[in-house]
Amino acid sequence: MSEQPLPATTPDDQPIEAGAVGEIKDLPFHEAQHRAETARSLATWLVVLLGAGLAVHYLLICILAFGGKEEATKNLNSIFNAWLPVISSLLSAAATYYFTKEK
Repeated sequence: MSEQPLPATTPDDQPIEAGAVGEIKDLPFHEAQHRAETARSLATWLVVLLGAGLAVHYLLICILAFGGKEEATKNLNSIFNAWLPVISSLLSAAATYYFTKEK
């Protein structure tokens, strides 16, 4: 490893003026807006998750049905029957909160 020499400084080098530094203030935080954005985002993601789950389930059922895999179709249905109530209850709780939060 070779060392590189430092650049030479001359006495006429002047510091760069960066401006005045004022008082540091906290960033404004609006709790109501934050809660509204979080609720909307959560509800949106739950709806997307439910829709994607339904789409993937029906796509896999079609692929397995055309492939003649009856046993795999039954197993996939039992997984879906356990998964659907969980996601739908989360979605209904989020929707209830989202639409009744002002009351």
